[in-house]
Amino acid sequence: MAAAEAVADEIVTAPKPGLVDPLGQGCHIDMTWQTFIKSAQAIEPFWKYQTMIGLSGTAPSDALRRLRFIGVAMEKKMFAATSGINTHKGLIFLLSLLLYGSAYCIYSRKEMTPENIVRFASESVQGLTARELGSLSEKTGSENLTNGEKLFLTHGITGVRGEAENGFPSIIKHGLPELRRTFLMGASTNSARIAALLSIMYSSEDSNVIHRGGYDFWKDEYKNMVKETIERFNPLSEDYRPLEDLEKKFLKSRISPGGAADLLCCSIFLDLITKPTCQQ
Repeated sequence: MAAAEAVADEIVTAPKPGLVDPLGQGCHIDMTWQTFIKSAQAIEPFWKYQTMIGLSGTAPSDALRRLRFIGVAMEKKMFAATSGINTHKGLIFLLSLLLYGSAYCIYSRKEMTPENIVRFASESVQGLTARELGSLSEKTGSENLTNGEKLFLTHGITGVRGEAENGFPSIIKHGLPELRRTFLMGASTNSARIAALLSIMYSSEDSNVIHRGGYDFWKDEYKNMVKETIERFNPLSEDYRPLEDLEKKFLKSRISPGGAADLLCCSIFLDLITKPTCQQ
């Protein structure tokens, strides 16, 4: 299945600054790339069930409830496989939505384009940010808040909810076009994915980075470091020293753009299923 293939492809893409890959642990002392493989294997059987929700004709207004029911089971399997380490929680949410969107395209007899897929996926989460984050200001300081909830209250960062509700702009406008552009230029598959990752890192609201480094760091220093790396990295050269230099900087602040990695996986997924050969 394309979803499982995309998850594996993201894991082995390297070097990914601050992230876990086969070359190193990045900023994570509690996991290796084998941890991600175990997680991927644990959740792989569930992707087909998320797909069936779309193929069965479940309307976007009813899809999220069913997707989340399966998503909770996926998270339990993930945590069991990784001894409690969160490897793919954000990805389970994002990729489940895209699987639904692609399957609903088939059900609706719509052309399976990235735009149609994200439209249906996005329709299934309309109003989600307001429903789940809008009332947070009423909570007292003594109540437990997730990192994402704290970032929303403090800086208005909507995270994966906002990404999905707004039509996956980091993927449609940045990750997927950059992936295809660099590959068509002659870059290797790995270098094209690295270029796409950098584009996503620069353009997306990565709550992982903001939580670890702070909002001001993400807004200024982080963006500047990524921009400099984009300017230095030539996908056609196979020279990964700019990425290695960026990792050294990330290690100092324990910065890990995990949200961007999830969006890279989603970009790979959309690329796989919307190529002409996949629609014949």
